[in-house]
Amino acid sequence: MRLTTLRITSTRTAAARLDDSRRTLLPFSDVGAVLATGESWRDHAAAAGEVLTPTHAPTAIGPLTARLATLTQVQVNYASRARELNTPQPPLPRLLTTPVVALVGDRDALRPGRAPDIRWGVELGVVIGRYTSRVPEAGALRSVAGYTVVNTVAAPGRPAVVAVGPQLVTPDELPPGARGLTLTATLDGDPRQKANTSDLLFDVATLVARVSARTTLMPGDLIATGTPAATSPGQLRDGSHITVAIKGIGELRNTVTL
Repeated sequence: MRLTTLRITSTRTAAARLDDSRRTLLPFSDVGAVLATGESWRDHAAAAGEVLTPTHAPTAIGPLTARLATLTQVQVNYASRARELNTPQPPLPRLLTTPVVALVGDRDALRPGRAPDIRWGVELGVVIGRYTSRVPEAGALRSVAGYTVVNTVAAPGRPAVVAVGPQLVTPDELPPGARGLTLTATLDGDPRQKANTSDLLFDVATLVARVSARTTLMPGDLIATGTPAATSPGQLRDGSHITVAIKGIGELRNTVTL
């Protein structure tokens, strides 16, 4: 199953199910609201609804959710990133709970504020689908509602602007743990990042287990699994175009406004 959030008008958004080229509107404001219904969220997501046809007005894609209770970032989760930072590979995940100032969708502006060391990068996003506390690794993947693309843009110590989307892809549509997916990022058309989710130092099950040991995860919470090397601070300028993508999930295209 693939879910997204559409901007129907300037003031209205709606969750939608994607079935090939067909888009079915759901009676929820965004995908996060679908997940917030609890264990029955899949039934709500699979329900009948209004089908958008080519004769409808074009719609834009918004962020999957209008709010995040928790965004957990993994700071170093690729060997290439550890080498870039000249730091040893961590023996355990380095987890950071990140305050979020804004959530944006595909083609939205990124407004992180002016700073000399703004960081960004493509990340596999893990979206939680049930209340999860101290789950063992063996059962951790059952807590995953799906996967998405994430680009967290922020200077160290500042709240982040988070691009998330363009869709949530449920685990049955992807390899177990979303392994084997190619991640890429370009800046103003120039390739900057390329990696594979099989290169993660700590896989999705490990991360869900570790994060749920430090805090209770709720439906709609997001774990950003870490970014590979090659997005050094100081690269962004006003008007920079960033595209981040994960094969099998989608891509986010955003313009930086400083």
